[in-house]
Amino acid sequence: MRILLSAYACRPNAGSEPAQGWGWATNLAARGHEVHVLVADRNQESIEEGLREDAVPNLYFTYVPVRFSWAKKSEALHYALWQTAALKAARDLCRRVRFDIIHHVTYASIHVPSQLFRLGIPIVFGPVGGGQTAPDEMLLYFGRDRHKERARTAFTRALIVSPLHRLSLSRTDFALAANSDTLNLLRQMGSKRVSLMCDTAIPQGYFADAPRTYMDHPRPLRLIWAGRMLPRKALSLALDAMHAVRTDATLTIAGDGISPQIVRDMISTRKLMHRVFWEGRRLSWSELRRAYSEHDVMLFTSLRDSFGSQVLEAMAMGLPVIALDRSGVRDHVPTNASIKIRVGNPGQTVQYLAEAIETFALLPAKAKSEMSRNAWNFAKSMSWAARMELVETVYERLCAGRTPLEGASPSRLAIAET
Repeated sequence: MRILLSAYACRPNAGSEPAQGWGWATNLAARGHEVHVLVADRNQESIEEGLREDAVPNLYFTYVPVRFSWAKKSEALHYALWQTAALKAARDLCRRVRFDIIHHVTYASIHVPSQLFRLGIPIVFGPVGGGQTAPDEMLLYFGRDRHKERARTAFTRALIVSPLHRLSLSRTDFALAANSDTLNLLRQMGSKRVSLMCDTAIPQGYFADAPRTYMDHPRPLRLIWAGRMLPRKALSLALDAMHAVRTDATLTIAGDGISPQIVRDMISTRKLMHRVFWEGRRLSWSELRRAYSEHDVMLFTSLRDSFGSQVLEAMAMGLPVIALDRSGVRDHVPTNASIKIRVGNPGQTVQYLAEAIETFALLPAKAKSEMSRNAWNFAKSMSWAARMELVETVYERLCAGRTPLEGASPSRLAIAET
């Protein structure tokens, strides 16, 4: 099958969106498909270096520039302009290559739909997120950015009346939504065929060899919080919860994004200097993997996320998860591998998180080990190999002119038509 992949962000040895773009490209090619990738030209050096180290047959890249240098000042604007340039590059490619399917994979946001539907080739969009919004009662944790967050929420809710979005999605053959918030919004915006699919997958070599085995001897519970310190990730919520915890527990922060002095002040004002640890930098992928292996449970406090790649990474290392019961975590993470707490007002939410941490700490070793096994098994089901089997079924049915139906393959993919 000849596949035209739209992957604005795509790089080897990276995390987040670039990792997902690279994963789609290399895994589809490894299964024998001829894959042509439209990618932002700023990824070229990293991609070519990666291919020199590990060549991938059947994989071709077209580096698409944005001609206006001033657009680099705004990532959102740069991406929107790239979509227009990518359509022109795709038309040029289509004069030389007869594609069977188009698939847009990154950026994975509903806010800027792909324009490649205009090529008249069956197109898959996603998995995309962006339909999720932060709870109003928790905007306190966005600090000075709470007004931006309100504006984002208003913009997201207004998408259902956008002619551009409705045109693109009504002419998209199949859409994959990272969470049920986005799935519902896609349906409201005109998507006729839409399904849930987590927007994160894990390479086979990343997994721990086996789930974690916990011991009953008493020692501090070791929690880890990972990710960019963006307002929506709510690091301060995690620190508030740690301040309220009465059991013997420590928290390691693995991430950056805030001034080191501000982070240290956040820790010291809550008198957590002996319980919360931070190296003052973002860890590499290999360092973070090792850090997961040295902790007992992940604490995930994001107030707005499609899913959270660090959640799946931690589970692949056998870590259960304590998280807010929202969006992708709510939709995908099994309850037997996690403690998911409901969101109330800030005081209630802090207390619920603290109680969840204390509850996990008091679990017998056997119960913790069982949660670890469930987490590890869930992550295994979200490997790239498993994802490829799902999406190939969608491709094949679309190319054959058939509707992908629920139960088309033995998988977590539940296909629905509206």
